[in-house]
Amino acid sequence: MTRILSLLFFCSGISAIIYQIVWQRVLFASFGTDIESITIIVSVFMLGLGLGSLIGGAMSNASEKKLINYFIFFETSIGLFGLISIPLIEYISQLTLNLSGDWWLPFIVFAILVIPTFAMGATLPVLVTYLFKQTKSVGNSVTRLYYINTLGSAFGCLITVGILFVIGTRQSTIYMAAFLNFFIALLTFIYSRKKPATA
Repeated sequence: MTRILSLLFFCSGISAIIYQIVWQRVLFASFGTDIESITIIVSVFMLGLGLGSLIGGAMSNASEKKLINYFIFFETSIGLFGLISIPLIEYISQLTLNLSGDWWLPFIVFAILVIPTFAMGATLPVLVTYLFKQTKSVGNSVTRLYYINTLGSAFGCLITVGILFVIGTRQSTIYMAAFLNFFIALLTFIYSRKKPATA
């Protein structure tokens, strides 16, 4: 299970960085290619990941079965949000600009994107806790997953810019990220049903 979860967390790192890159480009259309859009996307990712880690850590007392279910829920939620993220951001941006000017826009976009980034942040502590219950080594669990997730993000940067944006669009790239989230959730679900649950 450890190797499978490591592979899935590698894929999770790929999907997360795809979202960050694509959403950054979508925000360029509303804010321009300046410091405002970069600040918003970086800030919302940092806040969401931090809050998600905090709440995910609070779930550490849950059983192994519940932890896996939480992980599946978070990955599925990220994928579902990803599917509608581009039209949602574009619609909200246009609506906000038409109704109240552009000063509200950063706060509204921030409030929207903190939801999926929160789920991204919660996956690490949930999975670390699960692996700790399996291996009884918190250090090994944290370092392994953090390393693998970061490696996935680095790989995701390369394929997003070098392949996905070359052969596709922003929307098709988002579909790839959402597919990875659903793939992760499905494989985790299948494996969890084969493994005897531990209370």
